[in-house]
Amino acid sequence: MRSDEGLDYDSEIEVDCSALEPMVARPGDPGRGVAVSDLSSERVAIDIAYGGSCTGGKLEDIEAYHEVMKWGADRGLRLAPGVEFFLQFGSQDVRERSDRAGMTAVFLQMGVQLVEPGCGACINAGPGASSRAEQVTVSAINRNFPGRSGPGSLWLGSPSTVAASALAGYIVSFASLKDKVTVGSL
Repeated sequence: MRSDEGLDYDSEIEVDCSALEPMVARPGDPGRGVAVSDLSSERVAIDIAYGGSCTGGKLEDIEAYHEVMKWGADRGLRLAPGVEFFLQFGSQDVRERSDRAGMTAVFLQMGVQLVEPGCGACINAGPGASSRAEQVTVSAINRNFPGRSGPGSLWLGSPSTVAASALAGYIVSFASLKDKVTVGSL
């Protein structure tokens, strides 16, 4: 990112983006971020993957879910046993564009449950909300306060992390999932 030339700044911050890695937020507050790689010793099993909503349901988000699901389909993967993946479109326009691009066909092939645009699991309404305290959800919604999406534990992640986790059955980044599948073990 660059601004106009000749401007004076109070300070400059340089970030090496190649050193950044995917993060998730632990249940309870979006400020409880941790690198996904730091969970390798915990292996957080999930019951629900919830993508979409008004926060994670833009066309570029749907494309990210699709990239992961298409990659999985091409390798013969399916949703992990016992995991439900709900995907809610952010608008009817996004749904229609996804249909035209063939993305929704891949989602359906992979067992993803499609949810029409509207208020949903992010306010504990509709498909994708947990129904029991012991359930664990990874989601691309914007808040994970207790009870926000049902009584279970709610982790926040990017669209690609949500989709990769649905395939693996535990919280994992897409890059890490690719490595594990190449090596031969999920």
